[in-house]
Amino acid sequence: MGNFSKTTMEDLRNLPRVQLTEEQKKSDLADIFDRPQADVGQKKIDILNGGPGNAQLALPIEKRSDLFLPGYQSMEDGYCIMSDGTGFVANRTFFPDATPEMFDWWFNFHPLDDIRLAMWLQNGHMTCRIPELYVHTDESGISQATRNWGKEHFPVESFDGVEDCGEVCIRFFSPQEFGLDMHKVLVSPVKAFAAASCFWYKESLILFGEEDAKKFLAMDPDIRVGFNSFLHTARPVEGGCEVRSRFWNGKYFENGTVHNTRFPDGFDVSEVTWKMYRHTIQEFANLASFLPEVYNRYDGKITK
Repeated sequence: MGNFSKTTMEDLRNLPRVQLTEEQKKSDLADIFDRPQADVGQKKIDILNGGPGNAQLALPIEKRSDLFLPGYQSMEDGYCIMSDGTGFVANRTFFPDATPEMFDWWFNFHPLDDIRLAMWLQNGHMTCRIPELYVHTDESGISQATRNWGKEHFPVESFDGVEDCGEVCIRFFSPQEFGLDMHKVLVSPVKAFAAASCFWYKESLILFGEEDAKKFLAMDPDIRVGFNSFLHTARPVEGGCEVRSRFWNGKYFENGTVHNTRFPDGFDVSEVTWKMYRHTIQEFANLASFLPEVYNRYDGKITK
């Protein structure tokens, strides 16, 4: 990972962006999409360029519930390769004037319209498809905190630019399904969270090569091959809230159990983990720059 090109904030801002459709350009959110990429901060740029961190400081997926404890962990920002060859990413972002409730709102609001996903990260988010739009609206009567539990999002994203992208499946879990320690969850300063696993799906299975992709799809046209899990937590702090994220690249949940990923031949876990850190520091810095503003524009409501 230390051989990658050094990156500056200017480099990130100059990455090619998604092109809005003529209809999207008329959206009341187009002004936010058009803004420059939010500054991630020099500390994160230095971490990105400094090479992988010490894996002994990382949070193993088996201890994922510790993210709900007060205080901070040994690695709050960084990336590394674990002893079993899987990848790990940690990121912490301060959200001025935001609340954890806004975080729950955003995770139901953004998949309902492609421009919402795109403005979250203009150089890495394209579109999002969800099977049950109604469930994510206030009309459903389901609390914003729990609407995603058991649901799937199908975003088109990329770590390598807007021309190299594919649809993946993100499956969200309840705390029980994610195997969290409910005592730690219930007494935690964390007031909002999102727990999920990511799966290669349909076109993205081409990573395994054309022949293997055909075999997968022949077995099941809707097959999902897990490759990653993440946990985002939001807790109030002075002046706003902070979102702390952990990604386990090579671990996924199926039927309440953690499984190891079968990576495609030639898949570079180190490179993808580095790119995952680069992706997440951008998207959360960007979200922090506009979340309260957008939440207030919509009065915290989700109608469509």
